[in-house]
Amino acid sequence: MKLNTSPNYRWYIFAMCGSTYVISGFWRVSNAVIAGDLTRDLGLSAEVLGLVGGAFFYAFGLAQLPMGPLLDRFGPRIVISLLACVGAASAVAFALADSGSVAVVTRAGIGLGMAAVLMGSFKILTTWFSPQEFATLSGILIAIGNLGGIFATTPLAWLSEMLGWRGACGGMAVVTLLLAVGVYLVARDHPPEQDGAPRPSTVSSTAMWAGLRTVFGSRSFWCLAPLGFASYGALITAQGLWGGPFLVHTYGMSKTAAGGILLAIPVGVVCGAPLWGRWSDAVGRRKPLVLTGIGFMLLVFSSLALHLPLSRWGLLAQCWLLGFSSAALYILYTQVKETFSLSIAGTALTALNFFVILGAAVFQQMTGLIMGCWQPSAAGVLPLIAYQMGFGVSAVLLALALVVYIACRDTGPGVSHQ
Repeated sequence: MKLNTSPNYRWYIFAMCGSTYVISGFWRVSNAVIAGDLTRDLGLSAEVLGLVGGAFFYAFGLAQLPMGPLLDRFGPRIVISLLACVGAASAVAFALADSGSVAVVTRAGIGLGMAAVLMGSFKILTTWFSPQEFATLSGILIAIGNLGGIFATTPLAWLSEMLGWRGACGGMAVVTLLLAVGVYLVARDHPPEQDGAPRPSTVSSTAMWAGLRTVFGSRSFWCLAPLGFASYGALITAQGLWGGPFLVHTYGMSKTAAGGILLAIPVGVVCGAPLWGRWSDAVGRRKPLVLTGIGFMLLVFSSLALHLPLSRWGLLAQCWLLGFSSAALYILYTQVKETFSLSIAGTALTALNFFVILGAAVFQQMTGLIMGCWQPSAAGVLPLIAYQMGFGVSAVLLALALVVYIACRDTGPGVSHQ
């Protein structure tokens, strides 16, 4: 019996996809730990350093729109492995960078290289697993990927101390390349019994663009996309660029202590993603779970603007709850997959992911512009009101997105509303 006809083979594919998503999660947030090294070695200003960090998200996000038709036409195995090779090569170039401009371009190349991993994996799940399993497995996949964000904290700091930031990034480039080869060798776009079905490559360019028109012309999609945009944007605003300065400036923490508090956010996501997915599959509905999770996320996120007098353990609980509740947003991927036909599943999933990633980039910059209305002290400390307004505006936008989402129709396993 051939290995790919074994009932267990789909789990080998799932493990390969999960491992590759871990490296994607690692590259997404790896700049936080080595930011000081980059500033010193490349002579970066704060503005250029911010651009280096944002380059990954912009390239990743912009790649989502053509990514969907590419996945539908050529299949996720080829697209994931080929782009991951681009990411590995870009990571090597990043490790050799000698200027800010090179660092920006190479970080964008890494973002492009990782752009197909999650959506391609979702596309594979639609063919290898039943609709009743999709939300559960996609939640587990998200949880596995967030381990990469955890590896990009203390483990990366230790590795960069041992090898330097260039050696650490070069080593992770090798890991990225090995995973790209692994995807190509192990993954298959569909089970063998579907071999008689039309190949993805037979889909015409006309059909590809028709898929985009179907997705973007759907009222249902425009009920889902704003919530993906706002919920992930608000989460990254706290977890990424502004959460650390907020804790340092308003609670008087050290950078190390603030990093330890913020680590509770991805831990919460790791705990929450598989549970929200499992609950959604258990009840056979999506909308009530999303409203519950993101509604609670809105309450927790709004508490940041209130600057509650919390102890260290209270702040840890607050951040963990923010991560746990925000993980309900990943049910949106299941909902959008069930809204459209399987033939354009890749297009629909990547269209949603475009807005999710765009939210991460836009919300961070928007918050910075709002906070820039207040002058920092001589020591560079912004007043509390600056953070309250920045987080407050994000909370308002998240609330508006929830209101829009209420108008969407619910979906469930095997149900289509398109």
